[in-house]
Amino acid sequence: MFLSTREKEIIEMLIKYHGQYVKIYDIAQHLAVSSRTIHRELKSIETFLDTFNIKLERVNKKGIQLDANLALITNLKKTILKQDTIDLSQEEQKVIILYGLIQTKDPIKQYSLAHEIGVSTQTLAKLLDELEYELVQYQLALIKKRGEGIRLEGPESKKRELLSQLMVNNLNSTSVYSVIENHFVYQSLNASQLSMVDMDKIFQVERVLMDHLDQLPYSLTESSYLTLTVHIVLSIDRMLNGEYVGLSTEIYNSAKDTFEHEVASALALQLEHIYGVQFNQSEITFITIHLRGAKRKASTDGVNDDYDENIITEFVSNVAEKSNMTFTDLTTLTEGLKLHIIPAINRLRANIETYNPLTDMIKQNYPVLFNSITHALQQTWPELEFPDSEIAFIVLHFGGAIYNQQEHELSILVVCSSGIGTSRLLATRLEQTFSEITRTTQSSVSDLKQLNTNQFDAIISTVDLDINASYITVNPLLPDADIKHVAAFLNTHSSTNQNLTQEQDSKLEIMNSDATISFMRKGLELVDSVYIDNTDVTNWQSYLAEKTFEHQIINDKNAFIKLLTKRNSEQNFALDPYPIAIPHLKSDLIQKPFILITVLNKPIVFEKDNTESCEISYLLNMFIPADENMLSEIISDVSSNLVEHINTLDTFLQDSSNIKQILKQSYLLKLKKLLN
Repeated sequence: MFLSTREKEIIEMLIKYHGQYVKIYDIAQHLAVSSRTIHRELKSIETFLDTFNIKLERVNKKGIQLDANLALITNLKKTILKQDTIDLSQEEQKVIILYGLIQTKDPIKQYSLAHEIGVSTQTLAKLLDELEYELVQYQLALIKKRGEGIRLEGPESKKRELLSQLMVNNLNSTSVYSVIENHFVYQSLNASQLSMVDMDKIFQVERVLMDHLDQLPYSLTESSYLTLTVHIVLSIDRMLNGEYVGLSTEIYNSAKDTFEHEVASALALQLEHIYGVQFNQSEITFITIHLRGAKRKASTDGVNDDYDENIITEFVSNVAEKSNMTFTDLTTLTEGLKLHIIPAINRLRANIETYNPLTDMIKQNYPVLFNSITHALQQTWPELEFPDSEIAFIVLHFGGAIYNQQEHELSILVVCSSGIGTSRLLATRLEQTFSEITRTTQSSVSDLKQLNTNQFDAIISTVDLDINASYITVNPLLPDADIKHVAAFLNTHSSTNQNLTQEQDSKLEIMNSDATISFMRKGLELVDSVYIDNTDVTNWQSYLAEKTFEHQIINDKNAFIKLLTKRNSEQNFALDPYPIAIPHLKSDLIQKPFILITVLNKPIVFEKDNTESCEISYLLNMFIPADENMLSEIISDVSSNLVEHINTLDTFLQDSSNIKQILKQSYLLKLKKLLN
């Protein structure tokens, strides 16, 4: 059985304190997780300890300890030192389960599958329940028989499609590969645990693909390129095991005379020589329909697969009529739809389902546009049935087109847990990305109660909110996927009241000279509150409590730790995939402003959710008292400037004068505005 990194650390802690009871709370604090997380991990740890004849003794109000003699503990310690750890997300676990089921024709015992991914049989049962629901769209089913085990039933082509899709969508840059100039770059995959793909084979297939795909009159998107490469590698493995796809004569006849079939045939011939595997006509056709169904970047010679622009134009007109919307820049919209819809039609005709993780959100948030497009598709292509996943992709095209029409200036409320850290980060990214957003107001969750949300065109948050008004939750770094969400959201949820005055700049409203002098003093105090610390940290909450207490920022360390932990659970401070976290608070617990840059001598693990984590090398800690509204914008400017230096953190954060300079400039600008 494989251990997760956290499970191994818990066992090491119990070995270290053998003979003493260790409280769950102390373990949780040491590992910077919740007590509930530790309780969950102990279930699989007990299973692991059973193999050493060691019991986990639990005593109420005392804690836990290893119940074993010194010889057994020594044996466990030696094994733990050599033990490799593996931390898989739920989606990665599903891929391993499916790969195991696909690779064998015989049923597999649940215990064997659980052991393979290092979880309990109870956890496996939950994963299988989720898989059963997801398999339906791929025309596959899990067959469970008592006493025999589990097997996967369905067409070979669907098994491959599912596995390649899961790999591309879920085994991302933190676990398997990233794309650099269209090339696979493997990083941290534990090959001994997950050997479903051979790296040499991936690189070899990729090089062969590059030679042949250049012959196509269009370029594939990166995601299609990756999917096709993974698909071919999996197909070669399956054929070497004697498993071939079976396709109907109708599908073969529809593909045999296409340009893609010529490319697929040449590609298959070269792969046959390299791997000694025989591509039959069905396998060549299978590559052909994946090429025809691949999403495209651009067309170099006007190839349109028997569909001219008049059909797409007719479709756009149908959508406009049914939705009561008008669209400008029809050339861009039509060309974008053409690049998407033509491969989509090819996929539908070949019975290939495309996974879209945003489908449910798009259906819920944009019902009018979704229904209009659904009916327009049925009217334009009555012989085809577009699934919701494909319709959702098309909705994004129209959402962007509607957004481009907007000429009015937008005022956006940006919310995070404290209103001083990630909200400013997000506000900066929004202003950089959307020229129509001319004003952003940052707010904490608690301050929302005092705000009239109707005065804003839209609310965009980094955390879930308990409000009646419509809002959208995004990553504070605003990755590409979230940009599309925001574009569509601004179209469908913008406030209809565009004439509200912009009078609320309350953070800088100073009513008298005493307040002005107070602002000047506190601004200078803030500039002088920047510290840098190069150190080792095991528990970041305890570390920050000690530092803030040492600098007389707080009086109650325990309350401060609880607040930090609560805020981090509501909105993770880590800016994954970058190696930085931004713990920030605005609270009554804080006596005076404090900014601390922590450069870690070795990375620490930040838990993103119950299944994933990331490594952090820098902490940018920003704390101010609850009533210091005047200083909030100055501190927020630090987060704003961080966007410009996110790729050069090693240089930017090693020198505290960089942060001080930002604070000085922000302070002087606001002071000048105030005095004028």
